Amino acid sequence: KIEDQEKFLTFQNEMEEHKREKDFKNIIPSEPEDRVKYIISKLLLSTLNGRKEKIEFFDLEEELFISTSTLKKDFRNIDKVLKPYDLKTSITKKDGVKIVGDEAKIRYCISEYIFNSKGYFGIEENQFYQSIFKEQEIEKLREILLDVISVYNLRLTDLAFKNVLIHSLIMLKRFARQKSVTYEENDIKTFEKKVEFECAQEIIKRIQKEFEVDLGNEVYYLTQHLISSQRFLIDDPKEDYEYKNEIEKILIKIKEETNIDLSDDKQLINGLAMHLSAALQRMRFDMNIRNEFLDSIKNMYPLAFELAVIAGEIIEENFQFRTQENEIGFLAMHFGAALERKGLNEKKPRKKAIIVCYAGVATAMLIKEKIEQNFGHKIEVIKTCSQQEVSQELIDQVDLVLTTAELSELQSDKIKKINLFLDETDIQLIGNILKEDQKDEIDYRKIFRKELFFYDVEFKNKEEILEHMTREMQIRGLISKEGSKSVFKREEMSTTELGNMVAIPHAMSNDSEEAVVSVMVLKKPILWENEKVQVVLLLNVPKSQYNMWEVVFKRLYQYLIGDQGVTKLIKDKDYDDFIRHLERNE
Repeated sequence: KIEDQEKFLTFQNEMEEHKREKDFKNIIPSEPEDRVKYIISKLLLSTLNGRKEKIEFFDLEEELFISTSTLKKDFRNIDKVLKPYDLKTSITKKDGVKIVGDEAKIRYCISEYIFNSKGYFGIEENQFYQSIFKEQEIEKLREILLDVISVYNLRLTDLAFKNVLIHSLIMLKRFARQKSVTYEENDIKTFEKKVEFECAQEIIKRIQKEFEVDLGNEVYYLTQHLISSQRFLIDDPKEDYEYKNEIEKILIKIKEETNIDLSDDKQLINGLAMHLSAALQRMRFDMNIRNEFLDSIKNMYPLAFELAVIAGEIIEENFQFRTQENEIGFLAMHFGAALERKGLNEKKPRKKAIIVCYAGVATAMLIKEKIEQNFGHKIEVIKTCSQQEVSQELIDQVDLVLTTAELSELQSDKIKKINLFLDETDIQLIGNILKEDQKDEIDYRKIFRKELFFYDVEFKNKEEILEHMTREMQIRGLISKEGSKSVFKREEMSTTELGNMVAIPHAMSNDSEEAVVSVMVLKKPILWENEKVQVVLLLNVPKSQYNMWEVVFKRLYQYLIGDQGVTKLIKDKDYDDFIRHLERNE
C-alpha cells in the first residue's frame, strides 16, 4: 500500500531518470577526442538533472580507466572547447567538477553541444533528451508553443521553432535548480514593447499551469529567443522599413567595392530587413546561430559570401557588434538569391543542337539519348532529322549540327561528323567542342604571375604568410597599403581556409587596375585557423573586374580540391604545370 503518493511519484521519477541515463553511462570512450566530448556532455547533463549530482575528479579517472595526468590533459582540452562559449571547468572539494560561467552561456552551450549535436530534427532520438526529458513533457511543450506562436502569427521557420523548443526545455530544467538569466533594465523595457513579449507571457502562463511550476522572470529569456528567431518572409517592405539606413549603406558599399548594384531589388531589401531584426538581437546577446550550410555557401557561392562580408563590416561599424561567420553565411544566402535574380550567377544557356542521321528515327533517337545522358546540362537537342531536311536556315537556328551523314553541300563550322553508333571518340570530340566554346578571356599567366609564385618557404603562422605575400604585391605596385590591411580584416571576419590544405585569402577593397593572384607552396603545413594549410593563394581582384572573381575562385576550387590538384602542386611545385592545369580545367 502506498501511504504517501507524492513521495512515491518522486521516487518513480528518479528511477525512470536513472534508467534513461543508463545507456549513456555505459558508453566508455577510449580516444582522447571522444573522452573530451563524453566529459563535457556528462558535465552539461548534470546541470539539468533534478537532483544535484556531484561529479568527482577521481571518479572520472576510474570510470574512464585513465591516469590522473591523462585526465588533467583532457581537462586542458575541455577548457579549449569551452572557451568560445566563455565557459571553463572548475574543480573543488566542495562542488567537485563542474562547468562555470554566465547562465545564458551555459544554456547556449547545452543547446549547441548536446541537443543540436545530432542534426536538425529527431529530438526524440537524441539520447540526452531521453535521459532528461520524458516524451510526454516534450510533446506537451511542443503543443503549447505551436498553439501560442500560431495565435500571435510569428511564422517561425522549422529550425527556429526547434530552437525555441530546445531552449524552453532547458529553461524548465535550469530554473528548477534556481538558475535564471538576468537582464538589464533597458533590455527589459525593449522586450516589453514587442509582440514577442506578449507571446512569451502567454507561453509561460500555459507552461506554469500545465507543469505546475513558477518560472519567475523567465518570460524575458523566452522573449529574447522569440525575437532572435528566423522568420519566413512576409509582405514587401514599406518605405520606412526597419534598418532602412543600414541596408542602404550596405548596398551603397557593395556598389562602391564591386560595381554590383542591388539597390532596386525589393526582395533582397525585404529579406535583409527581416534577417537583421533577428540577427541584431542575436549579436546583441552574443547568440551564435548554427549554420550547417556554411562551408557549402563559402565554396559554392563565393561572390555572394563576399557581399555578405561587406554587409557584416557595415553592421559592425554601425552597431559595434561582432558579426559571426555563421551570420555572414545566412546573409550570403540572401545575396546569392539576389545575384541569381540579377543574372550574375546564371549558368550559361544550353547549346541548341540538331542530330542528322541517315539510318532512320530509331538510330537518331538512340544518339539523342546518349548525348542527353552525357551532355544534358550543356546541350539541348531540338530536332532529329534526315539529310534531306537539313537547310542553311535550320543550321542558322542552332549552335551545333551533329551528323552521321556527309553534308558536303552545306558549309558551316557548326557541322560536326559523328559515328552512327556514338562511341568514346565522339563523346570526347563533343566535350572538346564545348570546352573550346566556353573558354573565357582570362589570361592565367598574366593573373598568376611567376614572380609571385613562392615555394619551399617556411613561416610560423598565417599572419607571417599574409605579411610576406602582401608586401611582395606592394613592392610591385599591385596592391595598396589599404588593400593589404583589408586582407587581414577579411581574414578576421571569416577564415578563408577551404580544407584539403588550401586557403584563399583576398583583399576586401582594391583600387588597382589589375587582377593578380600570388601563390605560395609551404615547405611544411601550418595551422591556419581550424585546419592545416600548405597552399595559399592570395587573390586581389579590382572592382572594375569583379565579374572575374567567382570564375577564378571556382576554377581554383575545382582544380585544387575537386580534382585534387593540391597534391600535385605540393609535390611538383611547378609554375608552368600549374598554369597548364588551370587553362585545361574549364
